[in-house]
Amino acid sequence: MLKRKKINLLAAVLLTGSLMATACSKDAAPSNSPSPSSAPTASGPPAKTPFTFTMNTDNPKINWNNEVAQEITKRTGATIKWDVITGDFRTKMNVWLAANDYPEVINIHDNTLQSYITAKAVLDLTPLIKEHAPNIMKAFNNDLSILQQPDGKIYGLLQPPTKKVENLNQAGWIAIQSAVLKDAGYPPIKTLDDVRNLVANYMKKYPEIGGGKTIGFSNYGAANQLYNVFDTAARSYAGLPTTAQYFVDDQNNARLRFFEPGYTDLFKFFNKVNAEGLFDPESLVQTQEQFTTKCNQGRVLVIFGGGGNCNGSLEKNNMVDRTYVSFDIVAPGKTKLIVKPSTNPSRGGDMWLSITKNAKDPVRIIQFYDDMYKLENQILVGWGIEGKYYKVENGKRVVTDWLVNEYKNKPDTFWEDLGMGYARPLSTNYASGFTLSDGDYAMWQSSQSWISKNMNAVSVETLAKYGAKTPADLLVKGTEKDYGFAESTIKWTDDIKKFNTEAIAEWGKALPKFILEKDASKLDGIWADLEKTLKAKGLDKQNKDVTDIYQETLKTLKK
Repeated sequence: MLKRKKINLLAAVLLTGSLMATACSKDAAPSNSPSPSSAPTASGPPAKTPFTFTMNTDNPKINWNNEVAQEITKRTGATIKWDVITGDFRTKMNVWLAANDYPEVINIHDNTLQSYITAKAVLDLTPLIKEHAPNIMKAFNNDLSILQQPDGKIYGLLQPPTKKVENLNQAGWIAIQSAVLKDAGYPPIKTLDDVRNLVANYMKKYPEIGGGKTIGFSNYGAANQLYNVFDTAARSYAGLPTTAQYFVDDQNNARLRFFEPGYTDLFKFFNKVNAEGLFDPESLVQTQEQFTTKCNQGRVLVIFGGGGNCNGSLEKNNMVDRTYVSFDIVAPGKTKLIVKPSTNPSRGGDMWLSITKNAKDPVRIIQFYDDMYKLENQILVGWGIEGKYYKVENGKRVVTDWLVNEYKNKPDTFWEDLGMGYARPLSTNYASGFTLSDGDYAMWQSSQSWISKNMNAVSVETLAKYGAKTPADLLVKGTEKDYGFAESTIKWTDDIKKFNTEAIAEWGKALPKFILEKDASKLDGIWADLEKTLKAKGLDKQNKDVTDIYQETLKTLKK
């Protein structure tokens, strides 16, 4: 599981890095309108004559020398000349804007794009797309409204929408050592009591591992990680959706979720197993490094709340039998509420791809990006070279062993050497679980073949004992709802953000008291005191303000 998380994190970081690259051409003549192109109009195919344009990146390793880049040039005639940003990305973009010295094409954050729009530094792409980009129109189902700014114009592209999201990289919130499961004969894991009994029996049988004390339930909770880890676990067990810090009811009212029914059930369980010596109380204060030391020794039997998995280190330490498999458990009587995955790009979350007024040939550039929206080119960007990077089996793309070995053996240069980090700068699909028009995954990291080939043999065996091929197969089925809550959070006021910070701080004071309390009859009182404290700070007003913004946002989303 850790390996996949590392893959996802690395993918996100390097894709983000690779998307920002440009070479400012100071002597390029600025143009406020599309300049003539030698390419045919929309009625004919884009010209394949060689041309070069400049683009920004904060990845100093990015290049245009790999096989994927060469194939892109062969198919489109285009070469990208990267201008590498050093230092703070947004600051550099603003410096460029002030000097009118920016690349022809830019990947840009939403708030910075607004400054470029105000300064008339980016072109309105609406006529360019409608006249020269039939594949872009098709990708957005002939509806470009998601790309439009308040003035009705389009100043940038986002990754296109998808028809289906199937995220195999998801995993449950509680990870158990394969060795523990095997020792017990791979028993059903349906409830927390199942896990508790498993841990209790194993610790009794093996009080020490590698000369150190065996640890039952553990993770790390220093500083803000306390909330991230423990709230994730509590929310997941209670079946609450991932709608920021709030629960949204059927009437679209938002409430801080700390006081929703079932939220403290997991904490009560931790209180119980702590009294039994099965819980690591240092979880409430230890750093990630301190936790990882224990985990790498193979002494931690169960990890909760995500964040801390050490499969990779355990494999290197020849303790593959002590690597983890993740399970998903929801409290009895609770329904798991799931935020329906969006099939659209995330405005405010994704990077925009914009053509600036410094572009020497905007028509040729938009024709290039239109070329990249073709299915075969989306596959090229997302999967690489067929036969070498991937092959097709039973109609599905499957990563090759060569690609897996390249990733493992060249982690520092893999993305750049193989050209696997172009998805964002080329505005092709890159979101986890997104699929292309052929129904297969847009990116190699999302595929079952990649996930399975990157798991150790013990994890594969353990999953098979539970009828699964990936941890996603072990997720509890739930009820999906298109909440649209994330879109409202970008409109939160400073007062709302301040209250959230204070609420988490007070929560962080109450949680250790709750879990370490020796008298279980006092637990509800501890949590009632937390609610009283937050009400005094304006909890009711906070819930109303968040609800008002959310409900207003829903109105705009339905238009």
